Amino acid sequence: MPTVRTREGKLTRISAAEVLRGPIKSKTIFPVLLLHMLSQGPDHGYGLMQRVEKLTGDLLPVNTNTIYPLLRRLEERGFVKGSWDHPSKRARRIYEITESGRQRLAMIKGNMLPYLNMIMEAITKLKQELYGETTALPLRAPAGAPAVQHSASLRGRERTPVE
Repeated sequence: MPTVRTREGKLTRISAAEVLRGPIKSKTIFPVLLLHMLSQGPDHGYGLMQRVEKLTGDLLPVNTNTIYPLLRRLEERGFVKGSWDHPSKRARRIYEITESGRQRLAMIKGNMLPYLNMIMEAITKLKQELYGETTALPLRAPAGAPAVQHSASLRGRERTPVE
């Protein structure tokens, strides 16, 4: 089982499944995504939300209650710097990554790679077991099978066949 380093510097073991759930998601996946996106250029919170949703679809639903507190935490720790796009009035806060944030991003990415590899391996094995498929390309439903549609309000938690 892989290990991660806590804020206190201690090594702790977590399962690959924990990487994409609950507190782990908001402490690992979102920070690395935001830092990575900001390393590509400055953006505001809503723009980052849109980019995360476009990248991950319904796998990692993001909302204002997740993204803005995280951006504030990253700013407090010196990993990002925020400034108002209009200093005289409160409009959008534009965030950019700092040098400290770039270093943190490199560290997180290095620690995260083994987990992502484990997830990819598990998904590939599952896909091969269920469908005999060995490629990493997405499977298409067999001809005649009902299409599956995500309910937007449930963010992919429930799938309903389309009639």
